[in-house]
Amino acid sequence: MKTPQPTETFRGIDVRNLQKAYRLGSGSVPAIRGLDLQIHEPGLVGVMGPSGSGKSTLLHLLGGLDRPDAGEIRVGETRIDTMRERELTSFRRHGVGIIFQQFNLMASMTALENVLLPAVLDGRQPERMSARAASLLEDLGLSDRMGHRPDALSGGEQQRVAIARALLFEPPVVLADEPTGALDSAASDRLWGLLDDLSRSRRVLILMVTHEPAAATHCRHLYVLRDGRVADDFATEGMDAIELAHRATRPVRA
Repeated sequence: MKTPQPTETFRGIDVRNLQKAYRLGSGSVPAIRGLDLQIHEPGLVGVMGPSGSGKSTLLHLLGGLDRPDAGEIRVGETRIDTMRERELTSFRRHGVGIIFQQFNLMASMTALENVLLPAVLDGRQPERMSARAASLLEDLGLSDRMGHRPDALSGGEQQRVAIARALLFEPPVVLADEPTGALDSAASDRLWGLLDDLSRSRRVLILMVTHEPAAATHCRHLYVLRDGRVADDFATEGMDAIELAHRATRPVRA
């Protein structure tokens, strides 16, 4: 992979006293309860937690796909919790990359066209971004697959196209929602290594939500969510999946 020139001080994620609840009948169910999270270094970072812990809600809030009830959210150098919808639309295109579990590729478009789609939606001439899109696909091992449509690509290849699309505008932060959930174990192993390499070579923070301890071992740091708060966080270096799973399920710290 091509290593970019050094950049200025990295700006990652800064969340303060985040709160979010959802209506259920006549009441409400809290999903995020005063959550604080600060990550100011690039790299592959994981978020784990049991069902209902707030993992997906946190990812949606960081990606500007949902709005908090209270608290502050900064992604890169941008505060997004006070943005209007039009500003959030622009943020979702330029300020953050999002990798979905189900790829979300357009079936009628080639791999290259799928990567260029955000530029088209942004009103840009795709020809001006095509060199970058092609470079991303080449870095991801898809130089000979650019003209193929999704139905001619394997699941792992489709996910790599989705990753290239998320990186098109060079966001400082990429959010990955169970990115290996639709892949077999061999493709998952390759993708975890690829995400780690990308985070280092392109100096981007990739925040990955996962329930798999094996996936989390590829992260440099892990945040454990329980009941809408960060219950624990620790470096994963030297830990295998069993050790990591044990640490991630320990009782909540005081």
